[in-house]
Amino acid sequence: MHVTTCFITKDHDRSLAAAINSVRGLSDRIIVVDAGSKDATCEIAKSAGANVLPFEWSDDFAAACNFALEACTSEWVLWLNPDETLSSEAQTAIPSAVRQASAFAYQFPIRQLYHPDSPDTVTWAKQVRLFPNQPEVRYEGRVHPYFRTPLATLAWERGLEVRTIEAQIVRKAFLSVNTPDKMRWVVRLLEAEVRDRPERLACQIELGRNLLWLNDPRGHAILAKAAETVAAVAHQPFTPDSMVGMLFEYILNADPSQVATALSVTRVQELIPIWFPTNPPVLWAAAQERFRAKDYRIAANLLEKLLNLGHSGWYDCPEGFNPEIIGPTALMNLGLCHSQLRDWLQARTCFEHLLNHPHLGAQARQFFAESDREWRATLGGSKPS
Repeated sequence: MHVTTCFITKDHDRSLAAAINSVRGLSDRIIVVDAGSKDATCEIAKSAGANVLPFEWSDDFAAACNFALEACTSEWVLWLNPDETLSSEAQTAIPSAVRQASAFAYQFPIRQLYHPDSPDTVTWAKQVRLFPNQPEVRYEGRVHPYFRTPLATLAWERGLEVRTIEAQIVRKAFLSVNTPDKMRWVVRLLEAEVRDRPERLACQIELGRNLLWLNDPRGHAILAKAAETVAAVAHQPFTPDSMVGMLFEYILNADPSQVATALSVTRVQELIPIWFPTNPPVLWAAAQERFRAKDYRIAANLLEKLLNLGHSGWYDCPEGFNPEIIGPTALMNLGLCHSQLRDWLQARTCFEHLLNHPHLGAQARQFFAESDREWRATLGGSKPS
């Protein structure tokens, strides 16, 4: 098949064996580039038949990725993270894909699991993970590495296509837990990346958000600077970067006394349906802001849209998010909006669907009783209390 599977690891002994086993039979070589694991990662990789290549970590993920690519000798590269597994459909889908002469690379649907005991609590994204082993295909970026030349560009230059493959990659997102130490490490990488590539708006925004997560007030100034960049291009029909959504969430949810940016809440609310019409976290933040402003009708419309996105699965958020905001939590808040609007029957219907929810059931039963009483009072001709 001439496919090499690559991993970058450091202390992934809990998940690596499953990841390697999921590609067994698909790869003629498995490369694990290890950046200094202290646990049993390297021993597990070797026992599973992988080639373990030690890498001296230099605060640069792209350098580690390119080190792995330089070690590849196959025609194709399959890229996985250590907390991911490839679905069984790949056993037939990938061999067929690499024989397609008109395809340059393939993106996979990424199924992100947020609870180990709830396989249906998921979100979806798409990422290119199968691509040709060519010198032009190299990564850049200390954090969240990206292809130096977009693969869509390379494909277009060759008269080829980037296609979607019908085989899931399953990511155990619940294994990734933010801690202060981890976030300080990420901040260090982001600060270096912003110094190296100050034009990377996404890294500025993520740096500001992570600093605020660590209660570092420098985050406000960094996000204000990012907002100036965005405000200058706010007339464009497309967002300058998908991470602008996180900037919008910050502007919508932060304490107004701490937020002073070139983008007002009103302007952000105007831009959301243009730039982020199917981005659940951004729509959720917009609904929260409208609810706090007591604009319950607009908040309800946004929550209904979130529920529709959850039902259809047609949403866009490569960074991942809490799936509750396109499901039960959105429905609960929709019921509260209808209660504020005195739409008692609609509120009652929302709460009724949540009566047996493991986390929201108690509240839902209370709100259901209240809305049911008010609804029945209107049917009886008496004024609601």
